[in-house]
Amino acid sequence: MLNSLKRRSLEILHLFGPSTLAISILLNVLTMFRLRHTSVDDRQYTYIDEDYPTELPLRLDTVSLTFNSSEHYSTSGILAWSEWNSLDYFPQGHQGFVRLGPNGRMFGISMFHQIHCLQMLRLALIDGPNDHNGHCLNYLRQVILCNSDITLDPLRDDLDGTAAATDGLGVTHVCRDWLRVYAYVTENYNGPLWAEQSAT
Repeated sequence: MLNSLKRRSLEILHLFGPSTLAISILLNVLTMFRLRHTSVDDRQYTYIDEDYPTELPLRLDTVSLTFNSSEHYSTSGILAWSEWNSLDYFPQGHQGFVRLGPNGRMFGISMFHQIHCLQMLRLALIDGPNDHNGHCLNYLRQVILCNSDITLDPLRDDLDGTAAATDGLGVTHVCRDWLRVYAYVTENYNGPLWAEQSAT
């Protein structure tokens, strides 16, 4: 009985083992090929003039974010000031810039420019408008159009049962992993390109 079971297991292994191994190898090769072609290999760029990638050489996963109403990030107050400033705070005040390429060319990152513009518009609500607000409003308009978030926001019913409006709350959006961007920028700042620039 035991020998029969052992023999049957070996027959199954001999029959399906090679094909399972071949499929596994094929899937691994395809996965490596896909990963290699979905991330930016920045070694192909000189970072001189217009020869640089359009985005950070970073592959971002997607994350879910359910929009909600929050007491955080209000317009004014000490807590609001602290929270808004924490969004674009980096060591030594480098403000989310990165150095890339063999010569450490400096770049801003659009996400941090957008946060800066939100901060400027928040301050305009408190202190009144300034010359920079027009730029920020137009910049954020273009960012919203560029990202074209097509998540559906259901209308909320009014008390009489008619569809009134949407507040977007409770709706889950699929986003790029912004925490990975923060980690990359911090890593970049602690890397050799910033140290070389500081030494000169």
